[in-house]
Amino acid sequence: MEKLASPSELSDELSSQRLGVIAQLMLDVLHKALIDTSTEHDCAYSRGALSWARIKNALMQLIASRRHPWLGLKHGGNDLVIGIGPHPIRFFLDDHLNPRKPRVLNPTDGEMLQLKLGLPTTGDQSVDLWRFIVERALTEDDEHRVYFVGYNRVREVVAQWQYTDSVRSFFAVDEY
Repeated sequence: MEKLASPSELSDELSSQRLGVIAQLMLDVLHKALIDTSTEHDCAYSRGALSWARIKNALMQLIASRRHPWLGLKHGGNDLVIGIGPHPIRFFLDDHLNPRKPRVLNPTDGEMLQLKLGLPTTGDQSVDLWRFIVERALTEDDEHRVYFVGYNRVREVVAQWQYTDSVRSFFAVDEY
């Protein structure tokens, strides 16, 4: 298998630091949403819908705060498209290598226009779609993961970055 490019190799705008700001926000919001939906009245749908909606709204609030001048809003509808510099990006809760939801790999109208006009979303024309993919842990022993993935015109993964949360660690604070 050919080595995948790092997003920052394709565009300086897509640095690990910038991607990490967004990925950490997504994980924090996901964690809280899953705690809030851990009742006997919840199901996979309620957990997924609340998690997705809260991440969407948190991203919109972060953009509105203007704390990060490189972060913008391309489209504010339910098919939210954020921008890191000039790059349009969507997010999904799915499997980054084998997305189950067809819309993960379907471009928005704005992305379709870029493809028709031949305008690349990066300096490398091989990447047409950028996606943040949040993968929920399958077991309690596993961790949630965030990937930033670039797909080419035939929807193959050609660039990938995985957020590693090396700062967060849990430890006992009381005496034994």
